Amino acid sequence: MKGKQLMKRALSGVLVAGLSLALAAPMTSLAEVKKQESVYVIANADGSTKSITVSDQLQGAGTAGSTVKDVSELTDIKNVKGDETFDQSGQNLTWNTAGEDIYYQGKTDKELPVSMEIKYELDGKEVDPASIVGKSGKLKIKLSYKNNTGVNKQINGKAANIITPFVMATGFIL
Repeated sequence: MKGKQLMKRALSGVLVAGLSLALAAPMTSLAEVKKQESVYVIANADGSTKSITVSDQLQGAGTAGSTVKDVSELTDIKNVKGDETFDQSGQNLTWNTAGEDIYYQGKTDKELPVSMEIKYELDGKEVDPASIVGKSGKLKIKLSYKNNTGVNKQINGKAANIITPFVMATGFIL
């Protein structure tokens, strides 16, 4: 049982993406509010998505007693740093601010703009991740990312594939 638990931890890659997905839609407010978004992905041993948590920060969220409008496709939205409350109507959120930045999280099942594949080698031989539990040897883990955002455009009469760049970081719990 301990081996299975260790295997789960060892093979759950965490993608932390400092990126803005199509989940982030424009906001409106009297004050200029900036939205920062980070996407946290818990991955299965093969790199496929297990769950996605999105953390949003509304910077410069007005003055105490004002409201800030935001648009979000997230579910299970929770304020994670403060007592501000919000009203939700579909994708529209109206936050009752205390004059501080608002930090909230939610879940999504949208397709990620970057996919990941994980391959394992034990002593130079490619192996299934489940087969390495309790084994010893030289383990090599290879991560491959694929940016899926390419859009074909005509630029100066030539076809070009335009890709949105993303910063990716991966961590393992061993």
